[in-house]
Parts: sequence; structure tokens; C-alpha cells
Amino acid sequence: MRVAWLAPYPVEMLAPSLKLTRQKRSHPCSWIVALSESLVQRTDIELHLVTESQLVSESQTVTRNNITFHVLREAVPFTNRGWPPWLPWSALTGCDRLSRRFVGKLRQIAPDVVHAHGVEHVYGSAGMRSGLPCLISIQGILGEYQKVIPTFGGRFLSHWERQTVQRGRYFTCRTAFDSGFVRSVNPQARIFMIHEAMNPVFFQNYWEPRDEDSMLYVGSLEPRKGLDTLLEALALLRAQRPSVRLRVVGGGVQEPWRAMCRRLGIEEAVEFIGFQPAEAIARCHREAQLFVLPSRIENSPNTLAEAMVSGMPVVATAVGGVPSMLEDGVTGMLVPCDDATALARNIVTLLKQPEKRTRFGNNARRIARERHAPTNVATATQKAYQEIVKARPN
Repeated sequence: MRVAWLAPYPVEMLAPSLKLTRQKRSHPCSWIVALSESLVQRTDIELHLVTESQLVSESQTVTRNNITFHVLREAVPFTNRGWPPWLPWSALTGCDRLSRRFVGKLRQIAPDVVHAHGVEHVYGSAGMRSGLPCLISIQGILGEYQKVIPTFGGRFLSHWERQTVQRGRYFTCRTAFDSGFVRSVNPQARIFMIHEAMNPVFFQNYWEPRDEDSMLYVGSLEPRKGLDTLLEALALLRAQRPSVRLRVVGGGVQEPWRAMCRRLGIEEAVEFIGFQPAEAIARCHREAQLFVLPSRIENSPNTLAEAMVSGMPVVATAVGGVPSMLEDGVTGMLVPCDDATALARNIVTLLKQPEKRTRFGNNARRIARERHAPTNVATATQKAYQEIVKARPN
């Protein structure tokens, strides 16, 4: 079976086979990498992955790990840069030009099935535009995110997102949040519940309880992630437990957050270490006693899945798809959004009770390792492809 993915990909991983104009760290897209590498272990799958990048001077095709990568150049004309935030050209045009280029590449590949990863960018719309049998994986839901943290570009992208979901036939979802969204827009859709594949490094990781007050946050430094609520909770915690510490992992501008720490008097209790690769994050899991996810809106955050695979106890906000991943009182604790007092109260409860941390961590590890194992996700994905191809009219 020939399968064409339309998906983001960290193209720097393809160098030196792929010739780049400059070095830039892109999103690691660990769920894409883990699933693609597991899927091509099956001899009856021929996988082509089509993506776009501003880091190439011309479109290129390279092969690595039995996957054929088609990297289309997409940048502001006469530059090697993307469109600036104040001119979100792709959002304004519905990625029309890039979508047509994706469709042209799909016609060259002539796949049995197209798998588009995400409806919030070009991938889902290009998959539908191709006219080929298309499976669309829901990732984020910009229309829902816009209700919490509005952005100029997001307003336009959420319009195109909704159109894609209305036109689609086959979808993969991961939570009650995203499947509910698809059902509300497209009641006739065929939904496959397939979770994300996690990086194998976390399956080699084993969290263990220790007698210390250490917490870990992993995520980008953007308002949607709720780091400000966590810092406020930490200030409350310090009054009860002066030894509590927080490590912050994630890319973004640190200074506004450092200034907030100074304002709250917790600067010495917070360590910002920036973006880290998977191996370093796994080490951070082992070095902390609690994982905290204070987000204002999420669907199926990778950082939560990774922590659960490692066997960490978790305190998270009950937003979006998080309650589908984390069972309150079984694999962790759920708290209301934007409630620093409730967050602090639940954190201190777990820090005081190592036996509860151990129970939550063991439960999380058992459930998440079954749910997010790349081989299991690959099996479910392949079955979806087979059903879609079988249903295709002759």
C-alpha cells in the first residue's frame, strides 16, 4: 500500500541529504517521527511524507529510514524566512498556493490513501483538495483555542479549519474534545480513535519517588499554557513549603516570566532551561517529583503523554481533551483552569504523600505505555488505511 502523509516534520533531521540554507531548530514533531518510523517497519507500507520548509532554497526529495521525503520550499519571496506575524499570508489566503503545490505532488506520488496531519494549516485542506481517499488527524483545534486566546491569524485559520472538517469523511481523533468537535461540524464523519505515538526514549524511562519538593513544567512559554497560574501557585506554596522548586522546560522568550518570578519573590525557586531534546526531558522526568500542566486549553498535549509514559504523577487543569487522557484520582489530579489556589492545594497534597505519587505514577505508566506505544498506534493506523482503501469505489 502506498501512503502519502501531509505533515510537519523537523527537516533539519534530514541533513546532510537535504540541503539547507541555514540551521534553525523547528518543532520536533515527535509524534510524527515516532509513528512514521514504526509504520515503515511493516513491509506492505510504502510511505511518502510531503512537508514544507523555509530552510531550503529549492524543493527537494530525499530518502531516509525507508521513508521518501518531499520537502517543498515555502518562504516569503526572495527570502529564506516565513511570513511575519503581522502579515499571516497563509492564514489570509487559506494556504491556497501551497495547497495547490501539495496537490500537484500528490498526483505525482499517486498514493492509495492520503493521511493529512492537522486541520489548522495546509495539510487537511490539501488532502481534501486532492480528491484522493483522505484520512485527517485532528491535532489542535484553532477554533476552540481562539475562544480562549484570540489571535489575528487564528481567526482566519479557524475558518478554513471548519471548512476542512465539514468536507472531510475520515478522521482520527484522540479525545472526547476533538471527536466532539468533529461530530458537531460533520455528523456523518467516520472517526477512528487513534492516539499519538510517543518517542521511544520515554518508554526506557522510569520515574521513582524521592523525598523532595521538586516540580516540572514542559511546554512553550506562551499565554495559552498557563505558566503564570503555575508561578502564582508556586508563590502560595512557598509560604507552606519553602523548599519547593520548579524547573521550566520550553522554548520562548524568558524575560517576561523571569520578571514575574521577581515580582512574586520566587526567582530563586524557578529554573528556566529553555528548549530541550527528548533525552534531556526524560532526564528531567526522573529528577522531579511532580509534573504540572496548567494549560488554559489543550487537545492531547504530548508533554502530558510523555510524562505519563515515564510514570510521573501529574497535576493538570481539566481543559479540552486533558480529562480524556488523565483520570482524576487514578493517574493524577485534575484542577480548575486559572485557579492558582486549587493548583497549589493539589500540588502540596501530592508532595506530602509519596505513596499517592507512587500509585498515580504506576497507573499512568501502565495506561500510557499501552495507549501511546508506536507499534500499537501503527497497527491502528494501518487498519484505518485498509478500511478506507476497501471502501473506495472501483
